[in-house]
Amino acid sequence: MIKKNWKILDQDDNKSVIDKLLSNRGLIEKEQIERYLKTSLKKGLHNPFLMKGMEEAVDRIEKAIKNREKIMIFGDYDVDGITGTAIMFHILKKLNARVSYRVPHRVEDGYGLSNAYIEEFAKLGVTLLITVDNGISCKEQVDLASEKNIDVIITDHHTIPEDFPDKAYAVLHPLQKDCPYPFKGLTGAGVAYKLASALITSHFKGEDRNINIFDFLDLASMGTVADLGPLIGENRIIVKYGLEALKNTNWPGLGYLKKHAGIDENTKMDVSVIGYKLGPRINAAGRIDNPYYSLQLLLHDKFDEKAKLLASHLETLNQKRQKMVIDAMEDMNKNHGEKNKNKKIFIAWDKNWHVGILGLLASRTVEKYNIPAMIMQDMGNELIGSSRSPETFNLVKALTENSDLLKNFGGHTQAAGFTVPKENLEEFVERLYKYAETHGEESKESDLEIDCELKEEDIDNRLMKFLKDMEPFGIGNTQPIFLMRNLISTNIKRE
Repeated sequence: MIKKNWKILDQDDNKSVIDKLLSNRGLIEKEQIERYLKTSLKKGLHNPFLMKGMEEAVDRIEKAIKNREKIMIFGDYDVDGITGTAIMFHILKKLNARVSYRVPHRVEDGYGLSNAYIEEFAKLGVTLLITVDNGISCKEQVDLASEKNIDVIITDHHTIPEDFPDKAYAVLHPLQKDCPYPFKGLTGAGVAYKLASALITSHFKGEDRNINIFDFLDLASMGTVADLGPLIGENRIIVKYGLEALKNTNWPGLGYLKKHAGIDENTKMDVSVIGYKLGPRINAAGRIDNPYYSLQLLLHDKFDEKAKLLASHLETLNQKRQKMVIDAMEDMNKNHGEKNKNKKIFIAWDKNWHVGILGLLASRTVEKYNIPAMIMQDMGNELIGSSRSPETFNLVKALTENSDLLKNFGGHTQAAGFTVPKENLEEFVERLYKYAETHGEESKESDLEIDCELKEEDIDNRLMKFLKDMEPFGIGNTQPIFLMRNLISTNIKRE
């Protein structure tokens, strides 16, 4: 709040507070407003068979189940990938499929499919591979799978590359060319949920269908929130009802993890429960240990000692991860703060900073200094880096300008990863310092967008009910911010 320019979005005294909140979110037409305020699970979720490739995917899975083929699910190691993989495994087990799963190790395997995994699956006799939250950039691996007589169904939401995996049996991606699916903002868990919904629709009727559609929403909502999916359209429905499902989750391990996170029947179920309590604990395994701990927690189907141990281990890992971040931040400020003091980008590296916490370190550095941050682990011959930035600085552009010095890079405008060979490090750092200097305008203070000014007489039951109907809040559906003047604080709580 202090380092931002305050900007009141609507100062029209002739409009009510509610009208201002709606217009600030582009909600003008009556039909838009009703759809926004009256979210419906039955009417709001789109028919999964509208997604391109869905009929082919369901037919192929049903054939594999009928013929007792070996099915392999390959997910990612973050919350979105873990929850999406759990959704697929649970529904396929429910349908009596012969199914197993794999997730890569962040350090040992890196991101996504590899040829080694395809070779392993071929030796195991796998004939159907389903990817979750990855696969769209793995044309080489999909081609190899095809040579090994393994059909691949891709479920993904990441940027579609020019080198499209055209030998995949089916691709489920709402942003692919000619896909008529109405909502384009699903995350990896969201796409997996739609495939599960299609299978549920094909195999269950009446109340059984409704129960199964609801039961997977807590997992889908966790992936959606943790992966920063925009809380508009179908995502908003997934998260709203997913938070309801999360209150009394059917997954034993998740129930025990809630207890470790201090979530009980009195806890308000909002996106912060996922974003700040459950998500970090599930992510901890993939960051600094083995992601299978998190996946097995969500797959375990008994309220027993094993479920308790898995939840306890994730709690321990999360505490360890928190300490690693605190120690690394202290080390970074002590040894790298001074040399970055007058720079417009913060660059630091150390061999002891675990690759799994680099993104967290970069995020905290941005919060502290309000400038872009590139944080790296020195691996010997090369450095692996993670970067974050304020809205006013484009990381992908900065990395692209210096891509001749990088082994690889990728990501988004405000969050990106890269690998730089050790021999290029010095020049890479100098170029980035110069780049940030010449793009200083991009690093200016950002705006704090305030919905409107609020007077005491504006606060009534109607406004309070309306604010409740606006939930859940998150990216794409931000919690309202109001300005009130001449108030005296009597109780201040620091989050």
